[in-house]
This record gives sequence, C-alpha cells and structure tokens, in this order.
Amino acid sequence: MAVTDNSAAMALVDLERYPIDDLRTATGNELVERCRRDLDERALCTLPGFLRPAAVENLVDEAKPLVADAVYTDTMRNIFFQPTGDGDFAPDHPHNATFPNRFARIVNHQFPNEGMSRALFLWPALTEFVRQVFGAETMYPTQCPHLALTMKIEAEGDTDSWHYDGNDGVVSLLLQQPDEGGLFEYAPYIRSLKDDRFDDVARVLRDPAHHAERPPLEPGTLVFFNGNLSLHRVTQVGKTTKPRMILLFSFDRSPNYIFPNRAAERLRALPKLKDLTEKHSKYT
Repeated sequence: MAVTDNSAAMALVDLERYPIDDLRTATGNELVERCRRDLDERALCTLPGFLRPAAVENLVDEAKPLVADAVYTDTMRNIFFQPTGDGDFAPDHPHNATFPNRFARIVNHQFPNEGMSRALFLWPALTEFVRQVFGAETMYPTQCPHLALTMKIEAEGDTDSWHYDGNDGVVSLLLQQPDEGGLFEYAPYIRSLKDDRFDDVARVLRDPAHHAERPPLEPGTLVFFNGNLSLHRVTQVGKTTKPRMILLFSFDRSPNYIFPNRAAERLRALPKLKDLTEKHSKYT
C-alpha cells in the first residue's frame, strides 16, 4: 500500500466537528466516549457530516471510473452464510430462510494508490480513532490486497440481505444513497454468544417494520457497527438515478493481517460489471 500525505485525508474530514486528529482534547475524549457508549447500548455509532460535502462528491467521482471493473455478487444465502436444508431445522425455521444477496464491489487493489479513499483509510489519525473507539491495545489497517479497502455499490434491484457479520468492529463511510430503498435496518444485539434467540429472529424476518430499527443515514456519515450479534440488512434498492455507495475499511489488531485465500478466490471467480452488459448500465 502506498504511503500517502496526511493533508489529503485531513482535507476530507470536518475536523472542527470531529477532532480526530487530536483526541487528547476534551472534545476528542467526549467523542470517543460517545462512540463507545453508542456501541455498547445499540451496537451502532453514526457520525453524520464526518466528511465535508465536497469530499463526499470527490470520493464518489473517484470511484466512478472504477465501477466497470467492480465484481458482482448474485447469490441466495441464509443469515449465517451456512448451508440450509440439512434436516437439523424445520423447513420454516429462520436458519433455513434464504435471501438474495446482490451488489457490486470495488476491491482494494483497484483503488488508486494516491487516491483520496486510500489516503483516508491509511491516515494514522483515523486508525487511532478506531483503536480508541473499539478499546483495542493496537490497531492497524489490514494488508489484504482485496478486502482491506472496498466499496459496495447497489443499483436498482440490489440488496445486502439479512445476515450477521463474522466479527464486530465494522467501519464504513456512506457516500451516496439511491432515490428509493437501499436503507440500513438492524436488530441490535438480538442474539448472544450462547443463545441465537430464533423466536426473536423470526419476528424480525417476518415483520422488520415493527421489530427492526432503521437509523437515518446520510452521505458523509462515518459508521461504527457491531454486527456479529446484531442481525442487519440493506433493503432492496428501488427505482433510482444513482446507486448506493459505501466505503468499507478493514482494521485489525495485528499489523500484517490478510484475509484467508478462500476469500480472494471467491472474489476472483466473480464476474466484472463490464462483462454483464445489462447490469453495468444500472451503475453508470
């Protein structure tokens, strides 16, 4: 990964509102404590206006030329990313419910080395902020050439359906919302490490309007999320003139973490948008 000028990253962030470049101040300490409290209480911390308005536009513009080479996922899966129908659960059990999983993704090595997205991801001040929010002794940007820095893009008909994450500590930046749909919904800490609480999960899947939360998110919002115990999804994108775009930053307590080879192999097996003529036109 390229070493970038910190000033490029600093220009993207509203540091008066969110002084992550100096967390030793009273305002910086309060910001960290607020994020920790929000994560503890509701599994989610949102920082609207984290990016300056011009920065949001610039990051979207930076990504547009990369969309053609984005890889496209179109599968059905359950909420655990596990096989279904093995007889261990009743046919109508939440474990056997499957949902569409459709989106495009720009992967790390496709982002320009001297680009703004990478500058922000590699900015030491952001890494330190993430470390303090998650209460870790150490924190580093992951070194994975595929999944360290990614962008999910969802056009009409796309959705990142109900699922749990494999770990807590997701860090994302929403850059663009579609005209219809593409909304984040979640059930905070609906399960525990000892109890999947399938009855509660079934209620969410059956009636998310009454049993899931839909926090307001606007472009430019930095999001911290604990998704390992919190069921969540992005609703299907409806009619829209622009896709949903969200940057995902991957950090780890180890300085040299790389995702397993099987993750890279799955990505390499996916088609690129430019080879899917009908779908590609929805993203441009």
